[in-house]
Amino acid sequence: MTVKKWTLTAISTLVLTACGGGGDDSSASTDNGGSSGGNLPQITLNTVVSNKCGIEKPKSGVNVFVHNNAGDIISEYVTDSGGGLTANWPSNAKHLTLTAESHYYYKEQPTLIVISNVDVEAGDQGITYFSDDKDEVGCNCKQVEFPVQSLIADAPDSMLYLGGRSYELTPLTSSPSIEWCDGTGPIDVQLIAADGQSSLAGSIDLADKTQYTLGLSDFTHQGVAVDYVNPYDARILYAGSFEGWTNYSQNDLVFVYPTLTNSSYVWPARMGQENIGNARADNYSSARHRVTSEGKTSPIMLWDTANGFSDAVYLLFNEIATGQAPYQYDFSGVGNVALTHMSLSGDIDNGDADWTIWGGASGSMPDLKLPANLDAKFDSLYSPRLQIGIRGYGSEKPLSTWRMLLAERSRMDERGTSSLDYETNYMRLSFDLDQQSYIRP
Repeated sequence: MTVKKWTLTAISTLVLTACGGGGDDSSASTDNGGSSGGNLPQITLNTVVSNKCGIEKPKSGVNVFVHNNAGDIISEYVTDSGGGLTANWPSNAKHLTLTAESHYYYKEQPTLIVISNVDVEAGDQGITYFSDDKDEVGCNCKQVEFPVQSLIADAPDSMLYLGGRSYELTPLTSSPSIEWCDGTGPIDVQLIAADGQSSLAGSIDLADKTQYTLGLSDFTHQGVAVDYVNPYDARILYAGSFEGWTNYSQNDLVFVYPTLTNSSYVWPARMGQENIGNARADNYSSARHRVTSEGKTSPIMLWDTANGFSDAVYLLFNEIATGQAPYQYDFSGVGNVALTHMSLSGDIDNGDADWTIWGGASGSMPDLKLPANLDAKFDSLYSPRLQIGIRGYGSEKPLSTWRMLLAERSRMDERGTSSLDYETNYMRLSFDLDQQSYIRP
């Protein structure tokens, strides 16, 4: 299914007011473009797969398609055994698509991942990540039991975090047992006081252990409360680090641990529903801002769909309804928007599929083409879902600059050290295309 087909399908399903026509020409160009002599500009990229416990290795065999301005495929490549690709970028090359499968632990069958970037320039495209939670090589996963009776006696009614899971320590609490993989590294443990006003944390090595009795001596790092109040209409507020630990609360404090990590953040989010034209959409907005060792963070103002975003989505849908690609979009009035994405997902016969197209704050959405075998999968989705989302990093820069910073971040050894990790804002609207709750006149 070309972009034109699935966007027009979305429009007809959402029964918006605009109508349009236009044919569908999905024929591919055979002109690879570029000059006949001399050195062409090149792109470089890498593809990586992360296994069940986060061990990464190169992902070979990822299909890479280069499109011209109209969206036709003009060159096709495959990443090598090291997950790398260096390829010519012809003079008429404009957009880039990568596709491969990911395997997630909560899904029996694979997910077909298609990622497209519009308005691409030659140079380093960074690393694209895929997942294979079925791969346990090097993980050494096992169940570990944590007897907590002595901890309950010493810290009654406190909240225990083992990794990302929480347990209220009451006399009736049984010893929790969780799966842990040695390949993941030490487990982060936290103890939030019963009054929610203080916390302690620690890191425990579980290598060769199937049982670990927790005591107060395991919690050696003092928590620092984050100086941020969760908005009344927001859901649970999260605090965490790029290394993986997290804690959360609806109304109480959340904590960071400067002596454990200096890459901490706070993450508020809200969600709800609203009407776009004649259709109902799920809305979601969130922010992730760095937290200092004193618990301070930059001012956070969650983006609001009513602040121009829903109107911009409606205008885009009406643009798409004309059937005349490329489709113009403009989300720059919402805030400091860096990236826009349009995503189509749904079930297919042997799993599910997800196609996401990334562009800038404003620009043109081309009618991207896919090879016939992939086109057929998106043409026959069950329970299709459409998302329109925007992302920003607190300032305004050209798309080419954001792409360069994203590529640099993808190659950094230590997570959370990029300038992009200091402030991120995100917002989206989601539509179930075959289960719409329509608004009646």
